[in-house]
Amino acid sequence: MRYRIRDREGRELTVPSLADLAALRRHGLLDDDDEVRQETASRWVRAADMTALSGPRERRREARHVWTILFAAVALAAALALLLGGRPGGR
Repeated sequence: MRYRIRDREGRELTVPSLADLAALRRHGLLDDDDEVRQETASRWVRAADMTALSGPRERRREARHVWTILFAAVALAAALALLLGGRPGGR
């Protein structure tokens, strides 16, 4: 049975089977708030509410999020270097 997916922007995608839908979910390509329905059904269900899709999944990291964490780590290292710089042994 084929499944329809609808994202927040209203874009729709059809996948051939529940296994393909589950694979999208596992790889983080299907968000909790995306809506899903069987192709023959009229009712949409949130992906997070589908028991057939429960289980571990990877989380996609947005590049902006990764850069923010990297920048924060560099800023913290620089601040520590300034605080400890010029003092032998950090004292």
